[in-house]
Amino acid sequence: MLKNIFITILLICSVSGVWGQKSVKVKVSGNVITTDGVPAEFINIQLKNTFYGGTSDGKGYFEFMAPAGQYTMIVQSIAAHRREFPVTIEEGKENHFADIEIRENINQLEQVVVTGQFSPQSMRNSLYRVRTVNSEQIRQKAPTSVQSLLNTEIGIRLSNDMALGETDFELMGMSGNNVKILLDGIPLIDRGATKQSLSQLDVNSIERVEIVEGPMSVVYGTDALAGVINIITKKGDGYSEENTWRVGARVQEESMGKEYDFFKDKGLHNESIDLGFNHKSGLFVNGGYTRNNHGGWQGDLTGREKRWHPKDQALMNGMFGFQNRNMNVWYRLDFLDEKIFGPNNGSELQPEKVSDKDFLTKRYTHQLQSDWKLDNRLDVHAALSYQDYKRRTRTTESDLSTGEKWLSSAEASQDITQYKAWIARATVAWNIAPEFSVQPGVEYQWTQGEGGRIDGTPKVSDLAFFLSAEYKPWEWLSLRPGVRTFIVADYDAPIAIPSVLTKFKLTKHMDLRLSYAYGFRSPTLQELYFSFHNDNHDIDGNPDLKAEYSHNITGSVAYRVLHSEKIHLTTTLSGFYNDFRDKISLAQNVDIPNYNTYYNIDRYKTVGGSLENSLSWGGLRANLNVSLIGRYNRYATGDKSMPRFRYSPEVSTSISYHIEKTGTDISLFYKYTGERKEYYYHEYTTADNKKESEIYLRGMKSYHTGDLTVTQKLTSFLHLNAGVKNLFNLTSLETIAESPNDTPSVSYLGCGRSWSVGLSFLLNGKFN
Repeated sequence: MLKNIFITILLICSVSGVWGQKSVKVKVSGNVITTDGVPAEFINIQLKNTFYGGTSDGKGYFEFMAPAGQYTMIVQSIAAHRREFPVTIEEGKENHFADIEIRENINQLEQVVVTGQFSPQSMRNSLYRVRTVNSEQIRQKAPTSVQSLLNTEIGIRLSNDMALGETDFELMGMSGNNVKILLDGIPLIDRGATKQSLSQLDVNSIERVEIVEGPMSVVYGTDALAGVINIITKKGDGYSEENTWRVGARVQEESMGKEYDFFKDKGLHNESIDLGFNHKSGLFVNGGYTRNNHGGWQGDLTGREKRWHPKDQALMNGMFGFQNRNMNVWYRLDFLDEKIFGPNNGSELQPEKVSDKDFLTKRYTHQLQSDWKLDNRLDVHAALSYQDYKRRTRTTESDLSTGEKWLSSAEASQDITQYKAWIARATVAWNIAPEFSVQPGVEYQWTQGEGGRIDGTPKVSDLAFFLSAEYKPWEWLSLRPGVRTFIVADYDAPIAIPSVLTKFKLTKHMDLRLSYAYGFRSPTLQELYFSFHNDNHDIDGNPDLKAEYSHNITGSVAYRVLHSEKIHLTTTLSGFYNDFRDKISLAQNVDIPNYNTYYNIDRYKTVGGSLENSLSWGGLRANLNVSLIGRYNRYATGDKSMPRFRYSPEVSTSISYHIEKTGTDISLFYKYTGERKEYYYHEYTTADNKKESEIYLRGMKSYHTGDLTVTQKLTSFLHLNAGVKNLFNLTSLETIAESPNDTPSVSYLGCGRSWSVGLSFLLNGKFN
């Protein structure tokens, strides 16, 4: 069947190519500007009732080929405004249309998104509901990590593993392997369930972040059950007919609560530099280096111990490629060298004898990507990535009195875990008719792992074919069905993974989105081949595991309440329902006491909704978002008196004001994370030696987080920022437990109120 599909596509492409040769085409070009004279990017230009057209670039320039003749040119703003006017295209003449003005000013143009799209789209035109953190928000927040960038985003929760020095992310009530992390559309590998890759990216190289909630398994495959976080990196200035260069640098200093040393040791110290060169031939090269030095946080501990482990990161990236108006080919390498230190105190009897555990990580991420615009109807994208992740656990023994230091020989004190992955994908976006386009694609993934707790050096791979279509039968209705199927898989994969997205244009300013998506998650190498045996543990992986799967229903209504040259107010009401089946969980084997392995035994659900409001008015930008997420209570099936879901609220807001006269930005970011309690089952022995059990509520109290920053433009290339991080002095929260038999625990969420100051530099120019 797949063979026939590919043959059919090739035949149709060949026929369309023959048709396209019937008439001589000439170049049509022009520039699009906003009402305030700024070049307008991603504006669609089309010759009415034809396939001929293009899209404006970052300089407002567009170019395409079309036969000579008389046409009506359509200039379609992504914010939905449209202009039509007659044009004559002639052979042997320069058909250039200068300064075509659209109705919007620069502040009214909606953000363009790429995640899951056939081609770049405005957020309003996208059938997916996409949230973004753009470059302006990144600059205003002055983050030193992806965690500090996303910590006040609605629907995202952070949890910290103090023993390993890692942070995990939760989206739509699901975390770990249920969230797909992409770097420029390429999936990143992680060591197990925790998404440590997000904390190992250079925040200084990020252009923007796109967040899509809900399964995207048709497009991106495994793990995209709860959603996708796509980190989009800076790519330089784009294609130019001039030689250009760019030099940027940034220094950011922050205290950790009250702990700080100037530029070293205590506190957080971030320094970065990036360079870029673009040649008019189309060749370009970019590179950057960032050092993140986190001195740790001692908090209530004494001596050598740290509540937050010290961390030192060196992050490097390099990129080179070639681009013109119809092609962009580039290679990028990201390298991480991370050291997390775990200093400890000695015992009371031998305080000079200490045992320290450090975690040393090296990560290489190679990408080779290309985009070709073959003609006005056909775009091809291809990507190849090789990733190498190695984490070493190093335990050392030291005698502080003599300075001697040696590797520990204790059980499990030394370990090296390594993962390697190849990812290759290719897609073709084919505009068959003005109202109908398709995107076939193929993707191959191969992963290999080895380590002290992995049996051998196992490999897992799969080869999948996917197909999506966008159909717009009427102006008010857009449909996007899609399906992914596996050609080869080293696990029990679903036969077909379908999805259907719809968008209804209810009025000029109101859109309704409804979608159904089938999501899946393939078993990880750890779940398939884990092996850990000692006096206290007997745990093995299960090579016979099936993929988890889920059903998702999502709906949203977006209403542009106000949309004028001076003010822009949008409100969005959304809701979702997820039903996860065959969830993989670690459980005891009923036939072998104290022996545990992984089984497809669990079921889980999440339900929720949000109300999001965005205001732009002169120099003011404000967002107010509220969400409520319910998590499934598995014990309700046996006790109908118990609630099926436990709900927890969130409130997120950001306010920024730009003072044009002084070049000052004042920004406030705030988030309220509501109380979250879930049901737990507990067996215990009473004082009279009886076995009892109970089901009780346990969870975390509510808390507040917030940041305040002020950014001042000193010169055209120099900006100063200063602010207060963790406004509410958050450090830790004790768990809430409605049981006298529960042992309280503490979750550490911050280091207390901290101060920050930074300087950023960006200079660019031209050369001969």
